[in-house]
Amino acid sequence: MTNDAKQKLLDENGKQTEVRSSPPKSDYGDLVLDAICAVDADSKCLSVKGACERIFGYTPEEMVGKYMLDLVHPDDRNRTEQSIDRVMGGYLQRYFENRYIRKDGQVVYISWSASWSEEHQVRIGVARDITQRKFDNGELVQPQLIPEYTQYWQLSSSPRRLISPNGVNISLSEQDHIVLLTLMSGGECVTRRSIVDALGEDYIEYDQRRLDTQMNRLRRKVEVASGQALPVSTLRAIGYRFHEQSKICP
Repeated sequence: MTNDAKQKLLDENGKQTEVRSSPPKSDYGDLVLDAICAVDADSKCLSVKGACERIFGYTPEEMVGKYMLDLVHPDDRNRTEQSIDRVMGGYLQRYFENRYIRKDGQVVYISWSASWSEEHQVRIGVARDITQRKFDNGELVQPQLIPEYTQYWQLSSSPRRLISPNGVNISLSEQDHIVLLTLMSGGECVTRRSIVDALGEDYIEYDQRRLDTQMNRLRRKVEVASGQALPVSTLRAIGYRFHEQSKICP
């Protein structure tokens, strides 16, 4: 076998052909985009597989024994501890974003999914480097996708996203954004007609069950992503109310 992983074989006519062989299994880790981290209840790293060095700058051997919170950007540490508490309580965390300080001192933006095994006393986190998504022509997109901790919900139109009070960014479809914009700007009671009109639909012909289905789906999406319930109350036979402090951003 040659250095470029090609193997020469003889075909039925006796001519040599080249067949590219599969990489050995030991090389597969270099192709993985994510790092899979196993930590104990104190967030001490037990093992790391996959793109560890590419993301964190440390080899897997260097990571073992480190406390992961020590590597978290100071401004994101409180949010990260809150996320850990939710996971340790049995919540399956998806799409949590925070910043880490690499070995070389650079800041890397990471999207995490995580779960806790009570039986094995191990928390598994899958980390993906999303730093490139945060930049546009070399400049960090404003507003930053990891905001300061706030006590209210924020709705942004560019890009379309909802930011929970614990700092989790939730991407929104155009319809979801319109619904939330109408709710947040509608005061104590937002009628069904107001929402349907904002969606550009005919209220008389609109199937009301579609609105209920969309609202339930949006509630589930927000809770799964952030661990917090979307503060929307249903006002029977009238409409809905967004009942917590919120802010609409450009």
